[in-house]
Amino acid sequence: MIRENGRLGLLYVLALLCAIVVALVLHEIAHGLVALWNGDPTAKMYGRLSLNPLKHFDLFGLLMMLIVGIGWAKPVPVDPRNFKKYKTGCVTVSIAGILMNIVLAFIFAMPYVILGNIRITSSTSDAVYYLIAFFLYFSRLMVQLNVSFALFNLLPLFPLDGYRLLACFVSENNGYMRFVRKYSLYIMLGLILLENIPVIGAFTPLNLYIGTVGGWVQQGFIAFWRLIF
Repeated sequence: MIRENGRLGLLYVLALLCAIVVALVLHEIAHGLVALWNGDPTAKMYGRLSLNPLKHFDLFGLLMMLIVGIGWAKPVPVDPRNFKKYKTGCVTVSIAGILMNIVLAFIFAMPYVILGNIRITSSTSDAVYYLIAFFLYFSRLMVQLNVSFALFNLLPLFPLDGYRLLACFVSENNGYMRFVRKYSLYIMLGLILLENIPVIGAFTPLNLYIGTVGGWVQQGFIAFWRLIF
């Protein structure tokens, strides 16, 4: 039993690392692809449309993801001056990563439901058992992480996608935009620290937002696929 739990624990860690890499890399590629469709080849020129995780790797962002559950990849370079239609380009590029995360969460809720319906019997080989366990962990984590990434990136804090989306509609020189450009890092660190305080953390704004709203979204996706499978 101890050996089995140890193997399952290692599988979970492996699934977590894979899910983080896939979610972050595809989020950034989505920004780059939509920028390209809008006429800006900057991300392509810098080789940032690649599926190679090393092209998008940010050490501090990955460490934050593993330590506190919130992290990031290296932002894709975008030059809005190249957009065919400036406003359309800014809006679509801003929401591209968020929509990618939502789509990934929705898609991976399907294998999570399917694999959850598989019954393991005494005749099931160890290889099949651990393979099912890995993909069950991976699909569940893809749902959780992608929903969390999407909601976090919607926050109107610099340099998150929510800030860039807001900048499409208001002047970046107004009081709020100047304030968040200057203090967003401290605000995010404060929210993350509060979230990790025992007892209090469960009732912080960030946890209530991502935990509650994210939970509704996740359960909605899972419920949808359970209607089919």
